[in-house]
Amino acid sequence: MLQERFREFARDTGNIGQERVDTVNRLADDLINAGHGDAATVAEWKDGLNEAWADLLELIDTRTQILAASFELHKFYHDGKEILLRIVDKQKKLPEEAGRDQNTVETLQRMHSAFEHDIQALGTQVRQLQDDAVRLQAAYAGDKADDIQRREQEVLEAWRFLLEACDARRLRLIHTGDKFRFFSLVRDLMLWMEDVIWLIEAQENPRDVSSVELLMITIRHQGENRSMARNDSFTTCIELVKSLLARNTLLLR
Repeated sequence: MLQERFREFARDTGNIGQERVDTVNRLADDLINAGHGDAATVAEWKDGLNEAWADLLELIDTRTQILAASFELHKFYHDGKEILLRIVDKQKKLPEEAGRDQNTVETLQRMHSAFEHDIQALGTQVRQLQDDAVRLQAAYAGDKADDIQRREQEVLEAWRFLLEACDARRLRLIHTGDKFRFFSLVRDLMLWMEDVIWLIEAQENPRDVSSVELLMITIRHQGENRSMARNDSFTTCIELVKSLLARNTLLLR
């Protein structure tokens, strides 16, 4: 508000004052050119007027710069406070639920992706605040520059903490989703093995050597067909175990 009022004052003063100074200069020149008896005094007054006008314009310019710098500094503190409040608010809204089944986990993952996308705008504001801090620290010195740096670091620390929390939650949701996938695969493989055992036990006891050989061929053939269909599941299950164990180490840090 103060800056806007002074801007209007400077504009009005510049326009009206310049017009009046120009008018006085023309009158003074006319008197001097006409050979007025006090031409020397008129010239002296003219020079004094122009010097005073130049001093006033310089003062207005200096005051404008001071107000602009003060506005930028107060805006920096205000923006820093607002950004910090938004970061803290986002931190509070970051849920801790990891999901009770695969479907719930997938829903939570979609929600978390939307959350991370939403805070990208906040990241843009943080980077702008950093740019402002660099510029202001170059303009100020001493305690003021130190205070600017402290405010900047306060926001950056909160922002870093939020990003780390987002990364940790994303990792935990991935871990939980893989855990439920692993459980599902294990249940499926257990059912398959029970089915194979039932198939073996359901066969009639062989009565002679030929029957034994035929039974072995039949069981082997059926077992191979079923095993081939399950190889990918076994491989996926093993890889999931390795991934879960490795990721669990990170989550426990």
